[in-house]
Amino acid sequence: MALTEERKLLLLGLLRQTDMHGYLLNAHLDASVPITLKKPTAYNLLDRMERDGWIAHRDEPTGERPRKVYSVTDEGERAFLDLLSEQLATFRPAEFPSAVALTFLDALPIADAAPLLRKRRAAVEAVLRHLHTSNASSDEFGDAHADNAGGASHVAVTYARRFADLEIEILDDLLENLNA
Repeated sequence: MALTEERKLLLLGLLRQTDMHGYLLNAHLDASVPITLKKPTAYNLLDRMERDGWIAHRDEPTGERPRKVYSVTDEGERAFLDLLSEQLATFRPAEFPSAVALTFLDALPIADAAPLLRKRRAAVEAVLRHLHTSNASSDEFGDAHADNAGGASHVAVTYARRFADLEIEILDDLLENLNA
C-alpha cells in the first residue's frame, strides 16, 4: 500500500471531523503524529481527491481573496471507510532510517560516538515532550472510539510515544555499552 493512500486517509479523517480551510487543515497536519505530510503534497492530494469526487470545496469570503473550505462528500465517506478498513487490516513493517547510522557506530572512536548519541537522545526527548503536549490526556491506548474532536488520535500519539521511548532505551543501552 502506497503512503499516498495513508495520506489520503489522514486528510479525509481530518475533514470528516469538520469542514476546514487549508490553513486550519495544515495546522492539524503540523500537529499530527502518524506521518509527515508537507503542504504542497497535501494541496496536491486535496486537488486529486476533489477531482475524484471524495471532497468538495466552497469559497468563503475573507479579506483579499476567498479561501477554499473543504468537506467530505458521500463518495469521500465511502472512500474513507474503505481506506480505513484496508489499512487497519494491513501491517506495514516500520522503516527506521535513523538506524542506518547505528549500523556503523563502531566506525567512530567511543570518544566521538558517545556525545553524538547523547545529542540524539536529547532530540528524541524533545520529540517526546512534543508528543506529551500533543495529547496530554492519554497515557495509554484507552478508548479507541473516543468521541471528541480528535477522535481516537490519542492512539497514534501513544504509538509514536512508545517508539520514542524504545529509541531512548536503545540509546541508553548503547551508551552504557560504550562506557563499559
